[in-house]
Amino acid sequence: MSDRPRLILLLVFGVLSALLISSQLASAQKPAAADPQKPARGDTTWAALDVTAALNNAINESKESDALREKVVRRISECSLMYGGLSTQTSNPESKKGYVQAQEGTMEVEATIAKPLQTQKRLELEEAARRSVAYMLRGMKAQGEKEVGPLLKSCKALNDLNEMKTALQELARQ
Repeated sequence: MSDRPRLILLLVFGVLSALLISSQLASAQKPAAADPQKPARGDTTWAALDVTAALNNAINESKESDALREKVVRRISECSLMYGGLSTQTSNPESKKGYVQAQEGTMEVEATIAKPLQTQKRLELEEAARRSVAYMLRGMKAQGEKEVGPLLKSCKALNDLNEMKTALQELARQ
C-alpha cells in the first residue's frame, strides 16, 4: 500500500510531463490561418519538423556528430517507448491521449534523425532503448520516479527549442 502514493505521484508527474511536451510540440509552430502552405490541423507535424531541424543542425555542428547522433537516436527512442509504456498504465483518457500524442511526435523526430545511420546501427540503438525502458517501467513501482523522472525531463528538454542545446550538451557528456 505504501507504493500506491508513489505510483500516483509518478503518474501525475508523467502526465504533466507528457502534457507539457505535447503542448510544446503542438505550439512550437502553430500554423497561421492565412498561410495556405500549412494545414490548420491540431497535429504535431510542424512542431516535429521544427524539433527535427534544430536537432539535426546541432548534431551537424558538433565535432562528434556521429556519436552524438547515435546518443540522440537512442534517447529519443527511449522517450517514445516511455510515453507508450506510460500510456498503457494510465486509465485517464486525457492522459492516455497526451502520452500517445507525445509518442507519435517523438517517433516522427526519431525516424528523421536516424536516417543517416545504417539500419543495423539504428536497430541496435532501438533495442538498447527498449531494454532500458522495460527495465525502468518494471522498476517503477519499487523506485518511483527515481529513474523515470530524469528520462522524462531529458525528453522534455530535447523537445523544447529553448532547452535543446543544453540537453544535447548533457547527452554528449554521457
